[in-house]
Amino acid sequence: MLNISPPNFIFCPFCGNKLSTRIEEGKKRKYCQNDNWTYYPHVTASAGIVIFNGSKVFLVKRKREPYSGKWMFPAGFIDFGEYPSETAVREAAEEAGKKVSAPEFINITQIEDDPRELGHFSFFYKANFESDVDVTDKEENQDMGWFEIQNLPEIGWKSHQKIAKMIQEGKV
Repeated sequence: MLNISPPNFIFCPFCGNKLSTRIEEGKKRKYCQNDNWTYYPHVTASAGIVIFNGSKVFLVKRKREPYSGKWMFPAGFIDFGEYPSETAVREAAEEAGKKVSAPEFINITQIEDDPRELGHFSFFYKANFESDVDVTDKEENQDMGWFEIQNLPEIGWKSHQKIAKMIQEGKV
């Protein structure tokens, strides 16, 4: 189990009253007595994609924190109404300018090193490169490129490092 905590809300998002705590289902929960509302911490989700072109994979180098200046697979948070596989395909186009199709599921990890959303789940997919498209998110990354699977640059996220290791060991 990861040693991370959910956001520490102080006020009710509905009425603004200060939250109390109570034990529910054996756990300490934030609770609004005025609205009879209980905060149940939950996680968000993201999706990443490993784009293959022969013996190479495509990586992007982050421009902003977290992990500014580090390499990663194209990835991003899942939009409401979007399947994780759709997010992976969208991020390949938006961040990397790469068209892919028929992504195949690799693994799911729980993210322990993203201060924006601690503990969120990240779905990883793989797909083959089809063609180049226009990059629409030019603010997120400072560089991008193809790298030999056995000669990858330093990767920032622990989850991306795990996926890279799986690829290098032939498990993907």
